[in-house]
Amino acid sequence: MSSRRVSGIRIAFVSSSVPRRCGIATFTADLVAAVRTADPTAICRLAAIDEPAVLRQYASEVRWRIRQGDPDSYRAAARAINGSNADVVNVQHEFGLYGRWSEPVFANGRWSDSVYEDYFRGFLEELRKPVVTTMHTVLPRPSPSIRETVRGISELSDEIVVMASTAVGLLANDYGLATPPRVIPHGMPVIDPHGRNNFKRKLGVQGRTIISTFGLVDPRKGLQYMIQAMPAVVARYPDALYLIAGQTHPDLLRMQGEEYRNSLVAETRALRMDHHVAFIDNYMSQRDIIDLLLATDVYVTPYLDPNQITSGTLSYALGAGKAVVSTRYMHASEALDDGRGVLVDFRDPSGLGRAVIAILGDPAAKAALEQAAFAYARDATWPQSARTFLDIMGALRDSGPRSRGTIRLPQGLYDIGRRLTENPLLTAADVRPSSPGLEVVSVSNAAAALVDGEVVLLLRVGERPQSGVQPPPDALTLDLSGPEPKLQPLRPGLTADQVVGMAFLDTQRAVPGVVEVFLPRDLPGLDLSDPRSIRYRNLTGGFTAAADDVSDLLTQMSHLRVARSRDGIHFTVDDAPSVMPANRMEEYGCEDPRAALIDGLWHVTYVSVSRLGISTSRLTTSDFRSFERHGLMFLPDQKDVVLFPGRVGGRYAALTRPMPQSFGRVLGVWIAFSDDLVHWGGHAPLALPRQGMWDGLRTGAGTTPFRVPQGWLEIYHGVDRSTRYALGAILLDADDPSRVIARSPEPILVPTAPYERKGLYDDVVFTCGHVNLDAEGREIRVYYGAADSRLAAADFTVGEILDQMRPC
Repeated sequence: MSSRRVSGIRIAFVSSSVPRRCGIATFTADLVAAVRTADPTAICRLAAIDEPAVLRQYASEVRWRIRQGDPDSYRAAARAINGSNADVVNVQHEFGLYGRWSEPVFANGRWSDSVYEDYFRGFLEELRKPVVTTMHTVLPRPSPSIRETVRGISELSDEIVVMASTAVGLLANDYGLATPPRVIPHGMPVIDPHGRNNFKRKLGVQGRTIISTFGLVDPRKGLQYMIQAMPAVVARYPDALYLIAGQTHPDLLRMQGEEYRNSLVAETRALRMDHHVAFIDNYMSQRDIIDLLLATDVYVTPYLDPNQITSGTLSYALGAGKAVVSTRYMHASEALDDGRGVLVDFRDPSGLGRAVIAILGDPAAKAALEQAAFAYARDATWPQSARTFLDIMGALRDSGPRSRGTIRLPQGLYDIGRRLTENPLLTAADVRPSSPGLEVVSVSNAAAALVDGEVVLLLRVGERPQSGVQPPPDALTLDLSGPEPKLQPLRPGLTADQVVGMAFLDTQRAVPGVVEVFLPRDLPGLDLSDPRSIRYRNLTGGFTAAADDVSDLLTQMSHLRVARSRDGIHFTVDDAPSVMPANRMEEYGCEDPRAALIDGLWHVTYVSVSRLGISTSRLTTSDFRSFERHGLMFLPDQKDVVLFPGRVGGRYAALTRPMPQSFGRVLGVWIAFSDDLVHWGGHAPLALPRQGMWDGLRTGAGTTPFRVPQGWLEIYHGVDRSTRYALGAILLDADDPSRVIARSPEPILVPTAPYERKGLYDDVVFTCGHVNLDAEGREIRVYYGAADSRLAAADFTVGEILDQMRPC
């Protein structure tokens, strides 16, 4: 399968989760870790399934909980995931986690069959996100209830994944599925299969011949049969030691205590094998498992369920290049075929003993088994499995939301903008870097003005150190461990793909200047999950990090640059920046300008970004060739500030967007007033997010408000729970703009075009300015940033915008 770009994908996993002791939880933890390694920008969150009456403390990645056996809880989790910003969902399916079997009943002279009651269907029916279901169990010759359950899963899932080719045939022949599932082998660590004697010393079993089995202990493992085989093995190899590693399965422990483990100990003593059978009664971490496997001479899975289609322990043993003896369950029959292992009958101690003895007695045959096992497993390591998994998830994300169960609005109620056929109008390739060591990565979010017959755009231009270029010998990095970042030399030997570059304004110099630095990607605490930012968490210990242990940096540094056009479509961009960062409040850049014409002078508000916060500054110009700075307008954190063009009711007015970090953290449009454009008061909320709607997560002002007969019309942006940025409108009272008259019930522009769907930040249309297309202002052209990467435009009929709005 070809690799596709899935950067920044957000995946919601539904599964049991560590610290719950079960194979599915461990598998999911390993898969999540592998996904994050394969794509450091991937964001993984979990819906954890808990047993009834069990309460666990999970890591922060667990965002939702499901009460196992409670049908309403599965549906509630689906609704919660629908309201999140997850792109895709992956369900790790095992029948016991998503339903229950009824007890057989004796009636009319016969026992009824056990019937499976499926709770997973309710989850899938409620879900509105693309979903991949990974089936850990596929039973041959299914009962009618199991067959119907699996057919329902196939019908309601976008993709089915299994871990063995055998399952493909079963689903076709025994379940009648027409669409074949995808096969992704059970992942396993990348293990170097050397150093057996070193690891024996580490485990304290040097000089012994080690036979081992690991995993949660329960009767289905058939461990007693290998114990019964040990007298024969010891007769030939007196130093043989059978290690049984793992805790008792928690479900078995709740129901029967240590009855099964005690029976194994009693069996060992009865056979006088106390010196040749040992139990490691601990939960095995991945490192512990690898150490055990590397010390093992022969690995054994004497399991009793012939229908077991997946075994993580067998996969790990193959990945470690072990000679394996196993019973003929389905996964083992497939994986150990063609000379990759030795298969024996179920419940056959003699067969197990003979197979182990034969392997130990023939070093050449043992080496051949080990080589064949390791070669087979190379294509099933966690890195390989994660890449295949990400390809599938990325394809689903790119195909857009699922159509099943969604409600389509009548044509014309939303997305009424007429996009220019020339879109995108400007891209990074159209802008010259501000210095030789930088590259332009984005051009977007432009203020717009009509000046002397020209359309003038004041662009936000984002730059970073050139990518793919080896850091120079004198390259710098930042020491982020202290209260203030400090420049220091980058350690030598790092290649281009081992660092992430950024630029910032160093105001500690006598003459402030832009500095290019490179941060090692392996720096502990570095979070690159958001392509727009770099987050560093100072790993000072403890269970949680204090707020001051987190530092936020930006992957690109922005400045403002002018572009001019006679037709409003084809633009010439200035060769040099118009407004560069100039002080400590702008050390990370100047962003998102808006321009308002007040008394013949253009007043430009823009976002100033630094470690001290996100604030708003103001400058003025008459021609967009020279600019006068007026400093900060509002303290951090404040952005999306837009001035009204002139006084309203005798006062200046501005739309603002404070960014509170306490309590509800509601991010919405406010309004403020001033007598002099310097001192501001009368702050009040104006257009806050609306739960369950297209602007349910946050809102922010966009264009400069403009007069229409009904009042002031403002084009603003709204963000929904999937973090999609769309545009809508607010109608404000002409004399009292703190009063909202009407608002868009649906967006007037949503990300649908490819240049809006994919970019530095996907699914974004974000405006900072518009111009009139006629003298009366009946038609307007809105310029907007697309996917935080490029600039586009759409034309609107103002009457259509007003007709679409609803009274507040």
